[in-house]
Amino acid sequence: MLLLVIAGCQPSAPAPAPPLSPPAPTPTPEPTPTLPTIPEEILASHFGICSVDRDIDGVTRLGTRWAKPYPNPFGSFIWGLIECEKGKYDWQELDECVEKIQSYNMAVLPVIWPFAEWDQANWGPVDDTAPLVFEEWMGRSRRKPYNTGAYRRFASALVERYDGDGIGDMPGLKYPIKHWQASLAPSVQEGYYTYFDGSPEDYLEILTATYQAVKEADPEAKVLSAGMGAMGPENVSFWKPIFEKGSQIFDIASVHIVWPFAELGLPEVAKTELIAIAELTVPEFKKLLSEYGIDKPIWVTDAQYDMRDGVSPEEHGQILVRSYVSSFASGADKFFYNIYRAIYFDPPLQKRSALIDENGDRRPASYGLKTLIEKLDAFTSAEKLAEGQYRFTVEGKVIYVLWDSGEIPEEITGDILVTDIYGEETRIDSSAISLTKNPIFVESTR
Repeated sequence: MLLLVIAGCQPSAPAPAPPLSPPAPTPTPEPTPTLPTIPEEILASHFGICSVDRDIDGVTRLGTRWAKPYPNPFGSFIWGLIECEKGKYDWQELDECVEKIQSYNMAVLPVIWPFAEWDQANWGPVDDTAPLVFEEWMGRSRRKPYNTGAYRRFASALVERYDGDGIGDMPGLKYPIKHWQASLAPSVQEGYYTYFDGSPEDYLEILTATYQAVKEADPEAKVLSAGMGAMGPENVSFWKPIFEKGSQIFDIASVHIVWPFAELGLPEVAKTELIAIAELTVPEFKKLLSEYGIDKPIWVTDAQYDMRDGVSPEEHGQILVRSYVSSFASGADKFFYNIYRAIYFDPPLQKRSALIDENGDRRPASYGLKTLIEKLDAFTSAEKLAEGQYRFTVEGKVIYVLWDSGEIPEEITGDILVTDIYGEETRIDSSAISLTKNPIFVESTR
């Protein structure tokens, strides 16, 4: 039998398998940078201090969690100090200022000062040569920016520097800055305390440019209007057109609580009226906002009580506590006191208003503010029950603040803890409470 073998018909031997290559390494993903955040206990805090640079250790001992820097040699949020020459930013001093404040676990509320001497020079020289507040840092001209576009670019760069988004941030930023105030007190235009030289419409331009710049850089950030310099008629008339036309270009409404000092060109009034001013500013401000359909958070960004003739240190402390308590119950969310510590070269107004005198001695108002912070800093609700009677809810616990004569609220019964404004505690039965003009903090011991 003939066997024909045809090439290609027989299966060929399998080729040897190629050597196995090691698997390609899985690329290690770059770690996502942890962006800085503001702790909730700071955000929830209701107390701040201006000019913390004077004694930041003392401010920290009060328990304050918010700082509002004013112009000082160590760094300020002033356009002309950061952009000394158009288009060239120098962040060094301001970075150091922010770093120092945040190292004390405080959040920063900056005032954006819209003044640069190279920009203001376009308006021409300033005629008056009398001393002017903060002139060593801001110069003498206080008009609106001549070049609004340049100011807006600066404000946007400023917010970007400290917004904590990981893009162009300050190196070592501990907490982002999420609240920005558009100037200080534009309606205060009197002598030494002239913070602005312009009309309501001029300030409205500043507020608009600031709001747009902040939101472009950080849409989550909040813009505060400048502070209404108390509720005097001139301040109110200045702000009415701003609230009418600009209600949508700020997130938080700001007001100042100041007594009508003679230094500000305002009339002298009786001490009883001064006390009423301290307690009624926020309710009157809230009423004014409602006339323009504005329902926004209210911050008291500057408070100052003048311990002048006829007001004792003890009364000064009582008025501070009463003003804070009534303001919170009227809707204020945060409250910044102006002067923590007096310095020998301060004007008389600052010296009389400071919590610590120029010799370093604590005044009753300092004890009062510390007690307020210890008792109420974490409050979640505040309400007025009657004249001189207020109820706060603090971490689920009720704390009353009481003063003046009259019966105590019926709901206060049994064993209680009473704390005076100096922080001295007494445990008594509720029937033994005797109210005076000195505020007390009352809470159940159960």
